[in-house]
Amino acid sequence: MLALSFACLLSLVFMVYSSYLIYVHWTYRHIPGPKRDNFFSGNYPLLQREGKRGKILHEVVEDLRVNYGPVMVIWIYHRPILFVSDPEVARKCLVTLNLPKNSFGAKNFAFPYGQRFVGNGLVTELDHEVWQKHRSLLNPAFHRRYLMNLMTAFNSSCDLFLNKLDEMADGKTVVDMAEEFARVTMDVIGKVAFDVDLDVIIDKNSPFPAALTETLKGVQESFFAPFWQVDLSSISVQKRLSKTTKFLRDYAKKVIQERQEAISRKDDTPSDILNHILFVAKAEPSLTLEYLVDEFVTFFVAGQETTSNQLSFTLYEILKHPYIEDRIVQEIETVLGSCQFVKYNDLGNLLYLGQTLKEGLRLHSPVGGTSRITVKEEDLGGYLVPGNTSVSVSLFVLHHLPEVWPEPKKFDPDRFSPESKISSNALRSAYFPFSFGPRTCIGQTFAQFEAQVLMARLLQEFELTLLEGQNEIQHEQRLTVKPRGGVLCTIKRRGDNQR
Repeated sequence: MLALSFACLLSLVFMVYSSYLIYVHWTYRHIPGPKRDNFFSGNYPLLQREGKRGKILHEVVEDLRVNYGPVMVIWIYHRPILFVSDPEVARKCLVTLNLPKNSFGAKNFAFPYGQRFVGNGLVTELDHEVWQKHRSLLNPAFHRRYLMNLMTAFNSSCDLFLNKLDEMADGKTVVDMAEEFARVTMDVIGKVAFDVDLDVIIDKNSPFPAALTETLKGVQESFFAPFWQVDLSSISVQKRLSKTTKFLRDYAKKVIQERQEAISRKDDTPSDILNHILFVAKAEPSLTLEYLVDEFVTFFVAGQETTSNQLSFTLYEILKHPYIEDRIVQEIETVLGSCQFVKYNDLGNLLYLGQTLKEGLRLHSPVGGTSRITVKEEDLGGYLVPGNTSVSVSLFVLHHLPEVWPEPKKFDPDRFSPESKISSNALRSAYFPFSFGPRTCIGQTFAQFEAQVLMARLLQEFELTLLEGQNEIQHEQRLTVKPRGGVLCTIKRRGDNQR
């Protein structure tokens, strides 16, 4: 009798869920998109097949755009996601309508598998008024005027980075520059933002890189595990994630509390980003210790991942195009001469290097897209989109549009030169590696400073050669987009330069 009742209950649940799916499919029937592989799993099998072929989600979207247009719906199980890759529609979503953050994506990043990771930091805060208040409080710490006083810290981390590379600069040792960039960017954030030495450049056994990699892997998997509460196969992932998130958050809490104690003792403390945050936190009750940990981890993760991937992809392209490398090296010699220190005023004079880094962000966007949600029914690209629809604005596809970027797969830093024929309007609508609109990335100036200093100092002192066989770099999605297999090089000193 009990078994029969349970079977009846399961049948009822199945019928209700199936009816719900029929209704949702019908609601979005007018919006183009690929045929669903399965009534229940939607287009997820398609994404899995393409993933096995080495394609990330937004590369699949780029392919599908040819047949279904710049506004299409893709089904992940029962969830319809509207992918947008039209410049004007993207601007409408992010600026005109200022659509709110998608709670599904934000919560998965903030609390993957129910574990608090970045919590309610600026990237994941859903309440716009709360976000706006916190953003205004934190903005001064990331302003150019503030960061320009931290150039010594940027160069200090760079010195450690170059010293380590010097030990391997025999022209024979194979070095994965993607891994080295991951370590130095982590060190930069620690030193410049929080005045802590993570020792990740020198110490191969430092727990931070592994903890961050494992955490991001778990976050990525959580996006495709809608039934994780009852999925026993994900328990091991959840346990590893719990351990690594606890490690990162406990470390952040320790650093914050030690600084708070130093401030209360009136010790001399560095004028860094953490000091500013703690200063404004004194007068703002909403900036609790738990929230401060959220922001610490948010900036630590977002800043390290995106910048290290930008540097990795850009270095690969520079080394694939010797004439670009020669032009950058000549510019560095003109601006820096024999000085092994990049000053703030030097950044504005490294024009071609700046263009090259921008082109790296265009061709290999570290962030594939940004997710929003419709509050009510909206006209997007000529289609009436129901309220409560997940909208993914594909930065990756927008950065490759042939109607905006001639020969979009070509690496050409001159696209961003003052003489470029690409209109400023096109650039505003189809190029936004740090997102677009009110919620643009607070750390973009920090990232630009860091990338220019590291790349300038690296190419000033070393010649790097790609290992044979790296003919075409592939993308790998681990929350952010990174080079699959790394960037393998040999290194030797550039001429007779001596540090």
